[in-house]
Amino acid sequence: MILSTRNTLVGKLADKLGLTKNFNKYTEVKFDPNDNVFISPVEAKVMKVGDINSEGLLVSKNGKKIALNNFIGDYAKNFIGGKYINFYLNPGNKHFWVTPYDGKFIYTQKNEGKSWLPVFVGLENLLGIEMFSRAVKKNASIGSVYQTKDFLMAIIAIGSLNVNRIYIDYEEMQNYDKGTPCGYFAIGSSLLLCFPGYLNILVEEKSDIQIGQRIL
Repeated sequence: MILSTRNTLVGKLADKLGLTKNFNKYTEVKFDPNDNVFISPVEAKVMKVGDINSEGLLVSKNGKKIALNNFIGDYAKNFIGGKYINFYLNPGNKHFWVTPYDGKFIYTQKNEGKSWLPVFVGLENLLGIEMFSRAVKKNASIGSVYQTKDFLMAIIAIGSLNVNRIYIDYEEMQNYDKGTPCGYFAIGSSLLLCFPGYLNILVEEKSDIQIGQRIL
């Protein structure tokens, strides 16, 4: 299944100028395949490690609440009481993501977004303004539910101001090994990873991480 969100005016200009041509290239991901841990699906900064409350709401760093069911439908109930990591990809990061563990995708939901000019989540870093909750509500997104041998994870790709375009490249109900490339962004974006709350989190907020780095 190849699925993408629509391009924006800014995205079309970036394409014309050749700014996006290098962002969809998959490169080798290095990790120890014998290490029984979950790896980071992206190269990014960890913006927030947060809770998913009893109503299935993600609580952002400034207390803003985001309904998980807007991105993965009824599967949101599986993540009540869980945790999430918010990864921010700046334009200098690699812009593809990989499977964090062995498993298979069982659900995909695309949201084209509500804003003709996408919200720039990077302003949260530059100016200290809370933009992430607005971005996940207004920008394009693709939410995926990923089944591992023991539990479900949610991988939610959020578009950003620069282009707001997201691609996925995987088949539902097909088994994938850890570290398999499965989608990419065009320029800066964010990714949410949701998982059970009992897992031990190996990364800290504000840390820069690499694709394949141990995170859970």
